[in-house]
Amino acid sequence: MKLENAFFDRRILVIFLLGIASGFPKGMIVSTLSAWLTDEGLSRTSLGLFGLVSLPYALNFLWAPLVDSFRLGPLGRALGKRRAWILLSQIALVGLLILLSVFTPSKQLLAVGIICLIIAFVSATQDIAIDALRIESVPVDQQGAAASAGVVGWLLGNLLIAGIALWLTALLDSWNQIYLVMSSAMLFGVAGCLLAREPEDRTMAGGRLDAPPGERMARWLQGAVFAPFIEFFRRNGTQMAVVLLGFIFLFKIGEAFLGTMSIRFYNEIGYEWAEVFAYVKTAGMVALGVGSFLGGAISIKLGASRGLLVAGVAMALTNLLYAWLAVTGRNDTVLLTCVILDNFTGGVSTIAFVTYISDLCNRQFTATQYALLASLGNLGRTTLAAGSGWMVDLLGGRWEVFFVLTAAMAIPGLLILLWLIRHGARPEAQRL
Repeated sequence: MKLENAFFDRRILVIFLLGIASGFPKGMIVSTLSAWLTDEGLSRTSLGLFGLVSLPYALNFLWAPLVDSFRLGPLGRALGKRRAWILLSQIALVGLLILLSVFTPSKQLLAVGIICLIIAFVSATQDIAIDALRIESVPVDQQGAAASAGVVGWLLGNLLIAGIALWLTALLDSWNQIYLVMSSAMLFGVAGCLLAREPEDRTMAGGRLDAPPGERMARWLQGAVFAPFIEFFRRNGTQMAVVLLGFIFLFKIGEAFLGTMSIRFYNEIGYEWAEVFAYVKTAGMVALGVGSFLGGAISIKLGASRGLLVAGVAMALTNLLYAWLAVTGRNDTVLLTCVILDNFTGGVSTIAFVTYISDLCNRQFTATQYALLASLGNLGRTTLAAGSGWMVDLLGGRWEVFFVLTAAMAIPGLLILLWLIRHGARPEAQRL
């Protein structure tokens, strides 16, 4: 398909809106929550550890077979399996964000942590259904465009819309009011869900409805749980499958360390939250949007593997810019340079990464396999980056050293990717 036609499609608009709904909840419990917790006096180490509330994003492959198999009764019959899961998750997220607005972290930190953990679980469940709908709805030759639209939407929800909360600190009296107002942003996702068309169901987890319960359970376990994992290893071979999984685990570790502590860093060098929104969220969103659409074009032109290699090198190099900012201190020109270049390369690399793991999936087991691969990437970023605040404290607050180390963290993943390319592991060639 021609590049210009790939981006002008109703399905691409739907994926964009659902991307907003996917990114927004995580933004509210990660970067925006970091600002709230900083105002509440949490240490760097504690702030980094609080990032573990997003662990469900890294583990959603464990319940992906359920989302891949069950239709949710009358709601599933009315909307279809994928759309039913998406809409139910969105309604729950609105309620949970409203509930979060009732609590104060300095007085009820445990309750805030539990609610954020539940938000992450429901949001991760929504992601399973959204990713499956994206892959199943769009032909292989449009996956780069679909990935671009989804990631641009995700970034818009995660950075700009969730970032509006930072701007609202200058207008509203408390973070509680801000979270109450921001819960309405989930309406973007509801619109996308209602506009979407249910894709054809290709899963194998069914079985006869009149079969005995034990037989149905055995068929479900075989079709929805074991078969997707067996198929992935059989198709790639055990050695190649293990290397692929290792690469996905390691690829964006440096970016995760930087991202976890970036909000705290901006504040420590003298920026107010409204300024962070104006400089980082707004300018960063524009750069991410351009980078994301370019990432889709790169994936279409170069293929997912080589596009990912180019993007990964650029992403690692731009992490070094933050060391420059740490040395200069508050400097608007340097900040904008860092934000624009970092977010541009981040957008390119994210699109290339999404396209890469999408191409690794067999469409017969879309939700389970994609959730497994995406979860492995999230697992590495979430668990290891929880120590980012501790690392800054260990370095005595020497942010410039911390950022140099985040750039070095990209090297192992890039070396593995080179090995995969040289050994012919190019998922875009499989096109299942």
